[in-house]
Amino acid sequence: MACVLPRAVIVLLGWGATYWLLTALSPHLTPAIIYLSGIAWVLAGIVLFGYLYMLRRGLGLLPNSPRCAASAIRAQQFL
Repeated sequence: MACVLPRAVIVLLGWGATYWLLTALSPHLTPAIIYLSGIAWVLAGIVLFGYLYMLRRGLGLLPNSPRCAASAIRAQQFL
């Protein structure tokens, strides 16, 4: 949970900046446009941080969790 909070803040800051920019350019926007931009930011955050997690896991930069260790043991049993 400690990694999720800073990532959520980054996504919220991006959404806020997008909202500020959109309302500055056109003050008569429908709420659907703002909601869609928020959904786009959430999806982009999930994809980006998921990809970064995958890279760190692949490089071995993450500490071994019990779940990962159990998966590694099962994978070695089949070899």
